Amino acid sequence: MGSFFYQSLLAIVPSAYQNKILMEFSKAQKIVLGIFTFLPFITFPFIFLEIFKFVINVIATSKGGEPEITDILISIASFIVPIILLALLSLALLIFYIVHAVSNKKVEPIEQLIWVLLFIFFGIISFPIYWLMRIWNTPNKA
Repeated sequence: MGSFFYQSLLAIVPSAYQNKILMEFSKAQKIVLGIFTFLPFITFPFIFLEIFKFVINVIATSKGGEPEITDILISIASFIVPIILLALLSLALLIFYIVHAVSNKKVEPIEQLIWVLLFIFFGIISFPIYWLMRIWNTPNKA
């Protein structure tokens, strides 16, 4: 079943690039990937803080009358924009980690399938685990 995902990936990727999908990283590349992998966990508290401040601000301004629509839209943008950026980052990480797991020749096909299912059903929670086990703990590219 895991080879099905690999064959599907090979059907999508042009043949000129199939041999270049080695997925070996230098130490610096691993660190950058790790930063992007852990970024959603770091920014979630700040987003929740912005949402909390927005609710408190709306409650405070509504006691004196109807709040201005521009104030509300600016406050909403303070947490909607980061949420959209994190959603795009999570989608990019999902695609990257699925491609990496399926094309990783050091992983058995059944484990590849398990990783893909973990990525699909658990999303960003499984990314740091895979990064630690399969990317950070592998030898660096020379």
